[in-house]
Amino acid sequence: MKRAVAGALVALLLGSCADATQPKPPKPQQAPSSSDCLLKHPSHDVLSLKELPDNIRAALTKLAGGMADRGAFFNAGDAVTTPAPFNRFIRAGETQGKWYVWYEHGGIAYWHQIVVFVIDPSGTVHTETNQISRNASLCEATDALLDGKAQ
Repeated sequence: MKRAVAGALVALLLGSCADATQPKPPKPQQAPSSSDCLLKHPSHDVLSLKELPDNIRAALTKLAGGMADRGAFFNAGDAVTTPAPFNRFIRAGETQGKWYVWYEHGGIAYWHQIVVFVIDPSGTVHTETNQISRNASLCEATDALLDGKAQ
């Protein structure tokens, strides 16, 4: 009986070593992120909350609350294991005298949010549009909003 068990262990170990030497199939490439797309409206894009003008960042914080910077940890789901914001910055940019901001919101329902801010002549920031993006491309959705077409 002991020999049978020992033989099975040897066969198992040899089999796992053989598997380790076999080349693994390549992982499929992921599709490009919708946040890496190009707007049809020329824009000056920023990829960090720190790069936003102070007045736009303040308006965003007032509107959305706490927000992690691009790529930083945030609570993407509803099971909070580490204290962190439920929002995470994706991208922003200035075009046609307006600022668009994209962020993702975690929790029980995950979504992308698009906010378009305008700055009046006195320098006050106003929210022109604030909506969830149901479009696969954040660029397409933002272009539609900048063209005055609701999603």
